[in-house]
Amino acid sequence: MQTLKSNPGAFLKKNRYTLLALLVVACVAAWMLQERYLSMILDYICIYTIAVTGLDILFGYTGQVSFGHAGFYAIGAYTSTLLSINLGIPPIISILLGAALALFFGILIAFPASRLVKHFLSLLTIAFGQMVYTYIVGAAWLTRGPSGITGIPKVSLFGYTFKGYQSYFWLVLVAVILVLLMKRNIINSRVGRAFIAVRENPHAAAGMGINVAKYKIMAFGISAFLAGMAGAFYAHMVGFISPDTFTSTQSNMFMTMLLFGGIATISGSLIGAAIITVITELLQSFASAQTLVYAGFILVVLFCLPNGVVGLWDKARTMFLKRLGKKEVAS
Repeated sequence: MQTLKSNPGAFLKKNRYTLLALLVVACVAAWMLQERYLSMILDYICIYTIAVTGLDILFGYTGQVSFGHAGFYAIGAYTSTLLSINLGIPPIISILLGAALALFFGILIAFPASRLVKHFLSLLTIAFGQMVYTYIVGAAWLTRGPSGITGIPKVSLFGYTFKGYQSYFWLVLVAVILVLLMKRNIINSRVGRAFIAVRENPHAAAGMGINVAKYKIMAFGISAFLAGMAGAFYAHMVGFISPDTFTSTQSNMFMTMLLFGGIATISGSLIGAAIITVITELLQSFASAQTLVYAGFILVVLFCLPNGVVGLWDKARTMFLKRLGKKEVAS
């Protein structure tokens, strides 16, 4: 019996719609890379995808809600910035160190968080995000407070400096691909199955011998690491950071992207990040009403798209294939 690997035609036929979608996305990305502003949007999409992927591992696969991910985002951004400016550490290394510090705080928060559920957990994460924001505003001796930090060095790798948005896109694109591959491997592993068991029924999971607290802490750590990495990439892309970027609005945006794209899916974080980023850019003149816009998107998801855009796509694809199958049988 031939496998898909030995039968390219069968593979192409089975995945033709996915490959067509990837081709369209590649064409759109190639067109956007011709403009500096549009390239910046692509960079934002990639950076947000990394952060939202981490949030999906936490919320989508283990059922732990977080409205304070801007805190981890800020930790990664400020840590990488300060290490690269004050200590001269190469940005490519300081990004990983910033993500590692976010991981540390994620594990620290995860210990009390693993014992909380629903609105109690939400309040804890909101409090954490607010504490980080208050600190970076008040610790002007370290973070320069509301004035922010300028002159953040660009990322260099193998002697090449990613100066412009166009070149930076290839760096964050590689990071996104690696993160999504890592996510897929985690979800398809024993750890991923434990995550899902914890999400579905923690008591039943514990009865099966799964250490619920351990896997909740693990999910929190992975999620914080990715959010910190995204924040560090953001800092070195724009070259300036201030507390205004890391408010609760940023956390709400991450959650909106996840819900709109589709939770507990591989591509949902990318789709949600792309759609919400583009819409946010289009509504720049209504910046004061951003929170209201995000709330509106969440309501749309709750009432019209419970499984997000990915769920809508899967439903439409199933209906189309079913109708196509009926026509083939009739003919």
